Amino acid sequence: MIPFSTFTERSQAILRMLPAYSVILFLYILGIVSVSYPLTGAFKAPFFLMALYYWSIYRPTLLPRWLVFVLGCVTDFLSGFPIGVHAFLYLLVQWITGEQRKFLTAQPFIMLWLGFLIVSLSFFGLQWGFFSLIDLALHPIIPMLTAALFGAALFPFVCIILHFTHKFLPGRAFQLRMRG
Repeated sequence: MIPFSTFTERSQAILRMLPAYSVILFLYILGIVSVSYPLTGAFKAPFFLMALYYWSIYRPTLLPRWLVFVLGCVTDFLSGFPIGVHAFLYLLVQWITGEQRKFLTAQPFIMLWLGFLIVSLSFFGLQWGFFSLIDLALHPIIPMLTAALFGAALFPFVCIILHFTHKFLPGRAFQLRMRG
C-alpha cells in the first residue's frame, strides 16, 4: 500500500468515505429495528440487504467480507437468531452478486431491480429454510415473502440514496493508490 503523501489527502479520503459508511450504518440499524407499516403489521425490511446488493455491484471493496461477516453475526445476536445464519446468508449474497457484477453493471435499472427481487426472495427463502430446519417445524412463509416483496418495492428509493452517496466516494485513482 502506498502511503498518502499529505495529511490533507488522508483526511479528504476519509471524509469522502464517511457518507457511504454512514448510510450503510443507518440502513443496517433501520433493517434491524421492527417497524409497524400500515396494513402489514410489524416486520423488518431488508435495508442492509439492499445496501449489500448495491455495493457488491458498484463498489465491492467498500464492504469487505470480514465486515459483512461481523455485521451478520451482530444481526443474529441482536435478533436472537443462531449466530452465523445471517453471516452466511450475507456472504452468500455478496459472493453471488459479485460473481454477476460485470453482467449487472451493463444492465438497465429494471434488471437491477429484478435482480434484487430474486436475491431478496432467495435470501428470505433460505432464511425461512434455516429457521424451519433449526426449529424442526415449518414456519409461516407469508411474513418472509412480505418482507422480501416490501424490500423489493423500497429498493428504487434506497437505490437513489445509495447512488447519490456513491458520487461522494473517491475515484479510481484512490482505489489504485490503496491497492499499491
